[in-house]
Amino acid sequence: MMADLNLADRLKRIEQLEDELMRKGAGILGAGAGLSHADFFIFGAMRRTLAHGRGFRDLINARNFPCAAAILRLQLDTAMRVNALSIVDDVDSACRAVLDGEQFNRLKDRDGNKLSDAHIRKKLAETHPWISPVYERTSDFVHLSGKHFEVSIAHTDDEMRMAYFQISGHDPQRRDETYFEAVDTFFDATKLAGMLLLAFWTARHRRETVMASMPEDGA
Repeated sequence: MMADLNLADRLKRIEQLEDELMRKGAGILGAGAGLSHADFFIFGAMRRTLAHGRGFRDLINARNFPCAAAILRLQLDTAMRVNALSIVDDVDSACRAVLDGEQFNRLKDRDGNKLSDAHIRKKLAETHPWISPVYERTSDFVHLSGKHFEVSIAHTDDEMRMAYFQISGHDPQRRDETYFEAVDTFFDATKLAGMLLLAFWTARHRRETVMASMPEDGA
């Protein structure tokens, strides 16, 4: 049960999830698979997901919560953008545009809506409502905000009405349990991003396999 896991166990879950994503991704594509612009986009998204996983684990171990929280926000961003591929008319065209340097938020879905962060977050939240409050909280760490003030407080003295600050790149001394919620949420964000990535690849290459096996006209 989750309640029995310590911080190291929780971080290990993320590492094991990364390994599973690599293994399953390789199994879906196989050797010598023909790659499209969409595949290259998904490769980049998978690489980003795995790199964020490793970076998050390192930052938690280094007790650098502000940077770890910002990476959690970025992991959600990956999930949002991969999910957005399901609402565009031409996936390959959209991915090619991004690979050519077009900003993602300038693309449009099949209803003519720009793929802004607000729009694609709303679309993903329709099936995964937990991402909206997490997105909003972690966005405070991407931009300089009051959250940076809060996490710099080492401790307070209520009787003297004083707060003590730590000027350091490391978090003030905290119990391991303080990090549990962030680590567990990062696991969920990584699992969501990975699930969307693998589902996209599975559907795409299954369709290509079926098309390749169909007889040509007149055969």
